[in-house]
Amino acid sequence: MYYFENLVTGDYHLIFKYVLGFFILFGLLILRALENNKPTAFLINDRNWLIVFCSFVIFFAGTRGLRIGTDTGNYYQFFYLRGINIGTNDILYFFEYFQSDFLFEVIMYFTFFFKNFTLFLVVVSAITNITLYIFVRKFTNYGRSGSSLLLFLMFASSFIFLSHQLNTIRNGISIPFILLGLYYITRNQYKKSILFLIVAFFLHRTALLPVLCMVIALLAKQIKFKYFLMFYVFFVLAAFAGFGFDKLAFLSGFTEGDLGKLSFKGETTYRVGFRLDFVLYNSFFLFLMYKFSDLKDEVDLFLVKYYILASVIFFLNFNIPFSDRIGAYSWLIIPLALYNVVKNSFPTQKLYISSLITIFYFTLNYLILFP
Repeated sequence: MYYFENLVTGDYHLIFKYVLGFFILFGLLILRALENNKPTAFLINDRNWLIVFCSFVIFFAGTRGLRIGTDTGNYYQFFYLRGINIGTNDILYFFEYFQSDFLFEVIMYFTFFFKNFTLFLVVVSAITNITLYIFVRKFTNYGRSGSSLLLFLMFASSFIFLSHQLNTIRNGISIPFILLGLYYITRNQYKKSILFLIVAFFLHRTALLPVLCMVIALLAKQIKFKYFLMFYVFFVLAAFAGFGFDKLAFLSGFTEGDLGKLSFKGETTYRVGFRLDFVLYNSFFLFLMYKFSDLKDEVDLFLVKYYILASVIFFLNFNIPFSDRIGAYSWLIIPLALYNVVKNSFPTQKLYISSLITIFYFTLNYLILFP
């Protein structure tokens, strides 16, 4: 059943924007009223309102009509209709036919058995948002070091969030597992981190790129931060001069799948070439991280170094279509870095400052830059 079948994409986005704005304002009012006098009630409401919003996103994205989101129709035509025609009796042929990301094929195989495309969308949305919920709860120490509701709402305030629910579905479902891998790295629990990063890779192979950034950031612990800034500026200039992954001959060996897009050459309606808007966007948040993050803190420094590396990979994709999908691997750090800034710099006013930052991030992305 498609509950939003009659909506056009613009109306659909507007509804999400209104609901998100309501939760930001209403949620922070409730939490601020409970912050000082009723700490137990604060923790309970922080969790419960997050569950309500997470459930809304799962329902909203999972029951959308086929016209909402470009990839929704594409997945219906290429994956779902072909999948139910193949059937689930011949499991080897099913996986051989699609040759997509393995764990994503597993999700398709088990949901297509019921011959209900909405069920497939709901399951994908549930895995994406429940995993993000788990990450947010862990990262905030279950609300004790800061509001998990506000951190989730900050993720939802990213301009790429709704796209991950509707269009770049495999990107979207892998990102929460990347975040869990990132979380366990910052806790020095490398076995758990590797497990979640492997899951992310088998959900979408481009997860290899953020994994590479994490490994380099870990190995570069002793390299001074100023050299990372120089590295960042150098590749901004290189991207401006036209250099990118499309110019590297060895990448022509990637001819299939999403990694094959790293060597894409051909006609496209997607805007390619140097993107000053994205460079300014990433640089603005890098400035905030540099100015307000505690770069003597090992976790903060790791996050900022990862952000620089992921941004550089993004910039080197400017000549390749759909580079914003790669940009998402840098943007996922923004809410975390802002959260840590508030936690470390404003410990007695963290809820108030977090509220202002969440409102700012929502306003910047949904009202100013991408209305």
